[in-house]
Amino acid sequence: MAILRKNDVVKERPVIIVLYGTPGTGKTSLATTAESPMLIDTDRGFDRAVQRPDIVVTASQWEDIYNEEIIGKYVIENGVQVWKPGLISECKTIVVDTAKAMLDDYLSAYAVKMDYKLEKNSLKRYGLMGELFKQFVSVLRANESDIVFICHDKENTDGDITKHSPDCTGQSKDLLIRIADQVGYICKENNNRVIKFEPTDNRVGKNVAEIPDTWIPNYGTTEFETCMADIIKRVKKAIISKSDAQVKAKKDVDEARKKLAMVNDAEGANALIEVAHGLAKIHQKAFMNQMIKELSQKGIVFDKVTKKFVQNDKTAGSGNVA
Repeated sequence: MAILRKNDVVKERPVIIVLYGTPGTGKTSLATTAESPMLIDTDRGFDRAVQRPDIVVTASQWEDIYNEEIIGKYVIENGVQVWKPGLISECKTIVVDTAKAMLDDYLSAYAVKMDYKLEKNSLKRYGLMGELFKQFVSVLRANESDIVFICHDKENTDGDITKHSPDCTGQSKDLLIRIADQVGYICKENNNRVIKFEPTDNRVGKNVAEIPDTWIPNYGTTEFETCMADIIKRVKKAIISKSDAQVKAKKDVDEARKKLAMVNDAEGANALIEVAHGLAKIHQKAFMNQMIKELSQKGIVFDKVTKKFVQNDKTAGSGNVA
């Protein structure tokens, strides 16, 4: 069991990205510009991509995806059990095209094959599917593989708003969105292809890396050849930088609390207000309230009118920051 403390630096890890969009927007072609890709083709679409990935696995059932040749197996060598890696060990990125076929068709059928009673019990079937899916993802992550799931676009109309989302059934889509680090919608604007990660009222998205709407380079250009690999690098960098920022924010709060413990007069308290304003925004209000509470016990109260600390005066208003 791995234990991660709050001040530990987070190491780079594999990421999971979901891409969805309308037909003809080049979802598969973009995904296979990731580093050393293996394409698990459940939608018979690999031959439509503008370039062939390193390895193509054509699948028509779950057993074609989760098997010893792909994942690996234990073998006995010289009387010792050793792990023999499968094809995934040769690849840096696993691309699943499409996630709907893999989850809603193949994995669902496999779950029923394991227990025929699940055919009429969708709740338990999706529970088992969730466990099998997590197992699949865990194996890929253990191999340090990045994962790109491709989905078609599904439109749902609510009044005047048409919302775009990955085409999977509700439970399958929930699994994908929850586990994904980044969810991008690919569409065409002014005859250019663009990928959009930021969620809005009319589309599902997830944007950990805070990537703005990005034009996808034209096929055949140097920029296109590494487009997905570059996006994945940005997501990994963003995750690490957010972790570093959290560590720094915690360190700043700890230092501010040490200074608070040493304050014994209004002058020192007011100087500490500037320190509070310099903290990460999420910590500012909580630290100011902590100041007000602890300093009031020392006879130093916060005047809501002047927004300053003063020595104890019965006419001065005091209280938490609103």
